[in-house]
Amino acid sequence: MERTTWIIVLVCGVALSAVSCTGYDSWMKRLPDDMPAWKVSVPGSHDAATGTIPDENPAREYAGTQTYDLAAQFEAGVRCFDLRPGFCDNDPGSLRIMHGYVDAGVSAEEAVGTIASMLEKHPSEFAVIVTRIENTDYTDEVLDAAKDSLSALEKRFSGKGFTLDAFRPGLTVGDLRGKMLFINRNHLGAGRFHSGASVTGWGEGDSIYGPDGVRVPIDVQDEYEWEDNDRFAKEKADCFMEHAAAFASAGEETWSVNHVSGYFFRDGLPRPHEFAAAVAPELCDRLDSRKDSASLGIVLLDYSGDPEYCGDVLVKKVIDRNFD
Repeated sequence: MERTTWIIVLVCGVALSAVSCTGYDSWMKRLPDDMPAWKVSVPGSHDAATGTIPDENPAREYAGTQTYDLAAQFEAGVRCFDLRPGFCDNDPGSLRIMHGYVDAGVSAEEAVGTIASMLEKHPSEFAVIVTRIENTDYTDEVLDAAKDSLSALEKRFSGKGFTLDAFRPGLTVGDLRGKMLFINRNHLGAGRFHSGASVTGWGEGDSIYGPDGVRVPIDVQDEYEWEDNDRFAKEKADCFMEHAAAFASAGEETWSVNHVSGYFFRDGLPRPHEFAAAVAPELCDRLDSRKDSASLGIVLLDYSGDPEYCGDVLVKKVIDRNFD
């Protein structure tokens, strides 16, 4: 009996000191309030809402880059959500979440509302929402209508206290707890309400800025289209690790977004499933072999939380970098 008691005490002691034993639904509560937000290693989901593309839609095979819905991703530890608002058939109406021309099966209001509900349930957390208005062939009139709808959406959730109203340099974890930080890849333009931040582009050497226009650097690695060969997994992992090393050497505030996501074409269709199944395990091995505990910034991946694609392990490895 005495021996059994000691085993129980030992296990409990481990559970108190390791996120992996206590769960990942509120992992940010262990971060100090004064930690710079840009230094947090944040797991994120690329085209985050595509887990709700209906099963009967054949486009799910190539446009569905997630398996789980937004709430399940949040519970798994995901804290950055790449959402692509747009209109079905280029028809201004209800703002939907799209992947290209494919409706993800959820409205923009529902998607953002789900994340807000999760923050109510887990107030120690924050969420980054990256938006890009989907479809590049919109007329100017339709694009303006999409910007109007996105602006109105952000204003509604700002009025409910769920958003950080103005991005600024020097944000901390404490500034963001319980809130959503919008990062708009489309500049919404003068005269429209927007919360959070905008970016000048989505690549290396761009800037992120708030309403006052003060800019800080943002570097993005988003190499997404690859050849169907026996080298793509290694080469994509190389891209990721090179970007991570550059970010680790940043001496001043620099936001980072590092994509694991991608695809190759086979039989005329993109294949994100096969791509993720090869790249994620390769990247897990690379992270295991990396000896330092430097931040990874925001990491966007496909099939977040899904063990079939190593998405559960990869999300946890990103989170655990904060506590190594």
